[in-house]
Amino acid sequence: MTVLQFLFAWANAPFSVAAGIAVVFAILQATGLMGLLAGGDHEGDADVDGDADVDADADVDADADVDADADADADGDHDAEGDHDAAGERGFGVSFLGALGVGKIPFSLIWQGYALAFAITGLVLNAHFAVTGAIPLHTFAWTLPVSFVAGYGAVAILSRALAPLFATKGQEATSRKELIGQLGVVISSQVTKDFGEVRIRDKTGHELRVVCRLAPGSTAPTERENVVVVDYDEEQGLLVAPLDDDKEDRRTAP
Repeated sequence: MTVLQFLFAWANAPFSVAAGIAVVFAILQATGLMGLLAGGDHEGDADVDGDADVDADADVDADADVDADADADADGDHDAEGDHDAAGERGFGVSFLGALGVGKIPFSLIWQGYALAFAITGLVLNAHFAVTGAIPLHTFAWTLPVSFVAGYGAVAILSRALAPLFATKGQEATSRKELIGQLGVVISSQVTKDFGEVRIRDKTGHELRVVCRLAPGSTAPTERENVVVVDYDEEQGLLVAPLDDDKEDRRTAP
C-alpha cells in the first residue's frame, strides 16, 4: 500500500481530512493570506474585541463571585457552600472547555492542535495496515475514541504550556487566598465576627467588593476605616483586622 493509498483509505478519511484542514489553515496564516481573506483590519478589530470581551468577562466573573459570597453570608451560609454552588453553576461544559484553554490562548491554536493530535493518533493506530494490506472500517471502533481522547489531552497540555505567554494582567484571576495582605476600606457600617463588607483592589488592579469577617482578637472597624486581610478560612471566609487597632473610642467586636 502506497502512502497516498494509506492516507486516502476510508478508515483514515477523518484523520487525513483533519490534518489537511489544519495544515492548510496554518499555511494561510504563515503566508499572511488569511489576513487578506479575512479583510485585513477586521482581524485586528476582532482581536481587540476579543480582548475586551475577555476583560469584561473577567470583571463579570469577579463581580459574580463577590455577589455570590455576599448573598451566601447574608443568608447565614458558609463561604464554602457558596463556592460549591458557584462550581455547580459553571457546569461540566465550562470545565471541559476550560481545560482546553478556551479564553486563555487563541482559539485557532486550540482547534489546530486538536485536529493535528487527533489526526496523528488515528494514522499511527492504523500504520501497521500500510504493510499488511487494506484497512478495515471496523477499526473506527477504537481509532476514533482513542484519537478524540488523545487530542483532548494534547491540547490540555499545550494550553497549560502556552497560557502564561498569552496571559494579560487583566485576565489573571485572583483567588481569595491571594487577597491576604491586601489593604481595603470598610464599606459596611461595621465589620463584626459575623459580617462585614470591604472594598479591596486586587493584584490585577480591579476593585472588588468582598464579604469578610473580623479576625479573632481584633476590634471592630467602622465604615471608611482601613483594614488589612490577615487570613482566609474556608468556613469563615476572609478575615480582616483594622490597620489602627489602638483607637480608644472603638468598640470591641461582639
